[in-house]
Amino acid sequence: MASNALTPAEQALVLRAWEQADSITEHLDGLMAATPRDEDEAPYDKYIPINQKRVKRIRKALAKQGLRDELAAVATSLPHGARMLVLNEFWCGDGAQILPVHEAIVLASESAVEVRVLMRDDNLEVMDLFLTNGGRSIPKTALLDEEGRVLGTWGPRPEEAMDLVKRIKSDPAIAHTYSQEVHRWYTQDGTQATQAELAVLLGHAQRP
Repeated sequence: MASNALTPAEQALVLRAWEQADSITEHLDGLMAATPRDEDEAPYDKYIPINQKRVKRIRKALAKQGLRDELAAVATSLPHGARMLVLNEFWCGDGAQILPVHEAIVLASESAVEVRVLMRDDNLEVMDLFLTNGGRSIPKTALLDEEGRVLGTWGPRPEEAMDLVKRIKSDPAIAHTYSQEVHRWYTQDGTQATQAELAVLLGHAQRP
């Protein structure tokens, strides 16, 4: 949940990016309508169809079940002007598992919280302000105030999933299974860890 102290030039870059970003619903709807490009041109696009299934399933579950109590409470108590800027790509499996929660936060807050999404690969200058252990891992969420100051960051996945991936990748015999195992974890968790950690992040936007 680290915060990033940006220079004035970097803060201006973030504000420009915010103006150009899509709303969370536009981004997810874009994913749902996306058609994979040729594999030679875009090798990761082969993951788009399964991500469409994930988004559809999670949106349906969130609409039925609602948010965890603590996340709903913080989302509905924030002053207007809380913003989350997310970097993602349609092919990103973690993004498909996580971003429907961001959309549900906007709906629960009655737009007190605004979430917009940038495509990482078209915005590497912005992505490089929010690296994870030196890498351009996505989805990455930056919590901003109305002036574009960064109040905290989160991502690319919940801590338990991060630990799981790290543990699997450390063993060469099973390292190739990490994607399968982390998505099994997401299914079993049912967005609960994501919701709990985003509640903590959003807490940084609460005024004393």
